Amino acid sequence: MEKFGLACPLAFLASKPQRIRTNILDLNYDCYVHIFSYLTALEDKLNLARAHPQFREVFARDAPRRFVKINMRMLKCLSDWEYLLKLCGDCVLECELRHGRWDNNITQPFICLLNTHCQNLRHLHLIFAHSDLKPPAEGDLNILQVLERKNLHSLSLIDAKAADVLQLHSFTELEALHIDGFDAELTNEDIVEQFKALSGLRRLSLRFVSRRQLPPLAIHCPLLEHLSLENFEGTLGDVGDFPRLRSLRLLWRLTIRVNSQLFRSLAKRYANRLEQLQLTKVNSEYVEHIVMLQSLKALTCYMWPATLLGYISKLEQLECLALQCTEPPAHMMQLVDVIAKCTKLQHLKLGKRWELEEWSSFLSALEEELRKQTSNGARGQLMLTLEQSTSKATQNQLSDTVNSRLLQLDWLGTACSLCTPDRHTKPTIPGLNWL
Repeated sequence: MEKFGLACPLAFLASKPQRIRTNILDLNYDCYVHIFSYLTALEDKLNLARAHPQFREVFARDAPRRFVKINMRMLKCLSDWEYLLKLCGDCVLECELRHGRWDNNITQPFICLLNTHCQNLRHLHLIFAHSDLKPPAEGDLNILQVLERKNLHSLSLIDAKAADVLQLHSFTELEALHIDGFDAELTNEDIVEQFKALSGLRRLSLRFVSRRQLPPLAIHCPLLEHLSLENFEGTLGDVGDFPRLRSLRLLWRLTIRVNSQLFRSLAKRYANRLEQLQLTKVNSEYVEHIVMLQSLKALTCYMWPATLLGYISKLEQLECLALQCTEPPAHMMQLVDVIAKCTKLQHLKLGKRWELEEWSSFLSALEEELRKQTSNGARGQLMLTLEQSTSKATQNQLSDTVNSRLLQLDWLGTACSLCTPDRHTKPTIPGLNWL
């Protein structure tokens, strides 16, 4: 009888199906993570986090990875921002926000939230949309005055008005500064006055709207290691003597002619210390000065004179060469001669004006040169990045012909450590098709 359950006082339940009620709060952590993965909108995740402390814990645990960088447009409601930043404001290191148009009513309250909850904020990317932005009334604070995080390490200002740029002196711990668009009301004296307080700058990027000279900043930026100038006045003859400058980026519009004195002064000042150089166009008269920069490890040029391609071989310390010529070179084999002299070259990046018909013979000659250098113990693997518009079949055919231990072919525009663009670099230059 016992095996039929008849001896049990609760035997009458044996034939009835049991219903076990499972509460959502009884689920384990992995189940909660899986539930959150189905929510694509950040607002929905916040609403679920508000529902119970267990959900909030799951959401907050993922915050250090997801909210290192935030954008003000991620959420529309200030109450959502307040809840989010209370939870994970300490994780925020970088913030991008736009001031103007429909954002102008919430920018200042949003910055107040940053002041309160984001104690570790290090980079601010501030974009001004002036079409609907009214100037602050007399006595009102502008955006940079509202921001209390004066210990920023990096600051980007896009289309800032003079009143905003004149607040830079308050950010004395800045190590990187990017200004895109200079208000015409700013004089060189105004700019210099701000930089007097920024002696710790290591990276400076200036993109002028209307061409103007670089103010004399060298004396105020003794630690500067990287300088980027775009759309500067063509008569510029000197960038100044920055004692620690290692990287220089000079981009100008093709409609202007750059003063050759600029390259002469670069060769004079930086021959033994400049390691990275990026240029829009090199005319024949510039070449002799550029190849005097014997310490260059990385050279990027979007328009190099094809007839003077062999001069690059004088830069024997090169590790990265990104090259496009003004016209198709007569023979690609000139590049093999360059690589024969530049034995430290690890990355060669070629633009679009190279004859496809020569690729097979070029690759064969290149591999032969690499074998020769390898046998002498002077060569590691070379990565060759090709920016040609070719079919997949052609890419596979070329890849199959090379020895991958010596040469790595790349068609994806891969950048090495020396040619990786910084956060402010635009992918193209006006008037050029490069990448």
